[in-house]
Amino acid sequence: MHITITLTSKANLKKTILNNLFIIHKLDTPTVERLYNERIHQHFDQIADTAYFVIETPYVDKVYRDSYYNYYSSKNHNYNRNSIRISIFSGVISASDFRDLGKRKELQEKFMGFVVLRPTEPFLIGRSVIAPEILKSKNFDIITTNIKTTVNSLKLNVEGFPHSSQDSETISCAETTIWSLMEYFSNRYSEYKSVLPSTIINTLNKVSSERQIPSKGLNIQQISYTLREFGLGTKIYSKVDFKDAFYNLLSCYIESGIPLVVAMEGKNIGHSLLCIGNEPPTNAQIDNLGVKVFKNVGLALKYKLKRIKLYDYNDLDEKYVFIDDNHPAYQTNSLNSPSDNYIARIPNWPKCELTYFIVPLYTKVYLEAYEAQNFIYRFLVTDPFTIKNNSEIVIKIFLTSSRSFKNWLATNNTFTRIIKDLIIETSMPKFIWVSEIGNKLLTKNRQANGIIILDATEANTQFNKPLILAAYEGKYISFAADSAELKKFDLTLGNYNIYHNNLKSFK
Repeated sequence: MHITITLTSKANLKKTILNNLFIIHKLDTPTVERLYNERIHQHFDQIADTAYFVIETPYVDKVYRDSYYNYYSSKNHNYNRNSIRISIFSGVISASDFRDLGKRKELQEKFMGFVVLRPTEPFLIGRSVIAPEILKSKNFDIITTNIKTTVNSLKLNVEGFPHSSQDSETISCAETTIWSLMEYFSNRYSEYKSVLPSTIINTLNKVSSERQIPSKGLNIQQISYTLREFGLGTKIYSKVDFKDAFYNLLSCYIESGIPLVVAMEGKNIGHSLLCIGNEPPTNAQIDNLGVKVFKNVGLALKYKLKRIKLYDYNDLDEKYVFIDDNHPAYQTNSLNSPSDNYIARIPNWPKCELTYFIVPLYTKVYLEAYEAQNFIYRFLVTDPFTIKNNSEIVIKIFLTSSRSFKNWLATNNTFTRIIKDLIIETSMPKFIWVSEIGNKLLTKNRQANGIIILDATEANTQFNKPLILAAYEGKYISFAADSAELKKFDLTLGNYNIYHNNLKSFK
């Protein structure tokens, strides 16, 4: 089998793709044109016009081959087992560059990802990873991972988030979401393995009372079960259960750098997708951030008596970034109107809302976001930490690893040496909850002047057990586990540049 390698500019991309589709699909010209216009072009329209492409035909794609041998090969209709791969570069390259050692570094710097076209018409878009740098329009902070691949036999890597469309038979939106999430985790953390469609199907067969293919989709419990079987400590949040806190909690986990499985529902519609980031807030959005309203009567009274106005960063009205198998990667929408991208294409599409999200936590994170937040809200107005009367503060709460946090802190010159050493020398678990404290002006400047750190492995919130340390308004407090007492002494923290290692910025 001879592999054809074609290099082309974006201006000639459509013609080159159509020629290759004829080889794989054996379809007539009008059908191939329609497939390109309806299913392919939008994925490449968002890419910069200066991009250059390498097209490999035929290409053996591991995900499609798994579906082929476990399903498509048993059909009467003859499906091709091969795919087409389109690799993306940020500028002009030549075929000879791939055989020139001196060009290897340049090729790596220009490499911007790949898109696989599989022979499952009309759902052609297969396994893909596109670097956000190559997009025409980008202004967001997202979760990414580094993915290794080869182009024309040369090993390269790309940083982005895995994406694919569903084929509607072996993988629906739910299975595609599971695949994409596990592809992210397996490439980022050695504890997890990538999964193929047949692995997902076989896992669900253990608990299903009927066949899994052709796929009819999965409910939120089935998705959560599958992810748990793959080693993740899943936690389901329902809009019905958490009400006004639902979007705040979703934001908190996104700020923690955790991709979320999100369920979107409307009239006769149920759909799952991934939320992987958000757009940075504008100064106007920070100014418009409203005072936190507490449902707990006792807590609300404490804040009222002390005339403290608390603003929660995770209540900001931002747009969020989604990986949706029905759209190109990195689509943005508000949480209140997640179906706007569908309505823009199909005017009679029903308005949908987010109803659930699943958090794929590390299994040893026992203190979840809702409990961590409420502990911090109470701690801020409880002795010996109590903040001053008439204060106006902004808090930002997120989860991170202590290793990443200490690594960031070690070279953050906006912390005093004394505070820096105290925090770094404090024993911490693998994961910690962090609350940065500041005000609206500091938030606009990406700064804070207070901090609270909690033990994410401590689910018992009584007697300050989750507290590791806190520093604000000239006070430094730490929890002594041996004596179960809070130790307090005078120490000024000052303004510092906030932590931003959970998400990567693209502008």
